[in-house]
Amino acid sequence: MKSFNERELVRKLDKILMKEFGTNLSFHEFSAGYGIADLVLAPNFSFKKNNIGRTPLTSFNGLNLFLMLEDKKEYDIFNIQKIFNHLTTCEVKREIKALLDCQYIKKVGTNRYVKITQKNGINPIKRIVAVEVKLNDHKAGLTQARRYQYFADDSYLAILKDAEKNIDFDEFNKHNIGLILFDRNTNSIEIKSPIRANYNCDNSVNLFAKEMMFNRFINLSF
Repeated sequence: MKSFNERELVRKLDKILMKEFGTNLSFHEFSAGYGIADLVLAPNFSFKKNNIGRTPLTSFNGLNLFLMLEDKKEYDIFNIQKIFNHLTTCEVKREIKALLDCQYIKKVGTNRYVKITQKNGINPIKRIVAVEVKLNDHKAGLTQARRYQYFADDSYLAILKDAEKNIDFDEFNKHNIGLILFDRNTNSIEIKSPIRANYNCDNSVNLFAKEMMFNRFINLSF
């Protein structure tokens, strides 16, 4: 059989999985700070660029700052510094300026700010599926896929069906990692989904990953 590499497998899976998950939004080599996923997809994604009314928040601290602010409540830099006491004053000022520039907050007095409600919501991406792709090394693949659980709603290892005989499925179920088995002979897949909700997913990191995906989406050329 002709030699086959992981990059080719990623390309093949991209087309198949976009159809499987009902989306036209997928990215290769995606990072949200917990490893680099070979493939990420946004299931059931349907959104038009002309509906975008905001700039994505691609600063993790900026996103968390915005989410922590209460609607209609005024804040000064000292209030914000208390909420984010792990940041220096300079870092807080930088995040405030970025939020002002992108119209997430507005100035209502001398060094006083209020949150602006976003009409189009925080993000049109509702779920993230992350996929680690390996040809045969299911143990290394499992380790990587587990890292993606911190930002993805569901995490999978995609691997050649030839390797299925060596896989301990109980181990994958234990860690709640799904499996995608690719058959080279038929160019088809078999999906074994995670058996429960991903409780390892960190809400802030998940939202940040969605913002990073959203940012890449609006910068795509069609």
